[in-house]
Amino acid sequence: MNHQISNTIGELLEKHGASLSIADFITQLKAKYSESDLEKFYQELNFSSLEQAVKAIVDDIKG
Repeated sequence: MNHQISNTIGELLEKHGASLSIADFITQLKAKYSESDLEKFYQELNFSSLEQAVKAIVDDIKG
């Protein structure tokens, strides 16, 4: 599941570029994935919140 969610973040970034805020990414993810999947996602990546995990992935993809 982590790979799927990370891919979705990458796809959103590719589609919308820097125009999406972290809150926008989270809204899109919540529309596609369950709360429990998203919670598992950030916890398995050792982040304390979904926002932190999404920001880290976006920053990593942007380079």
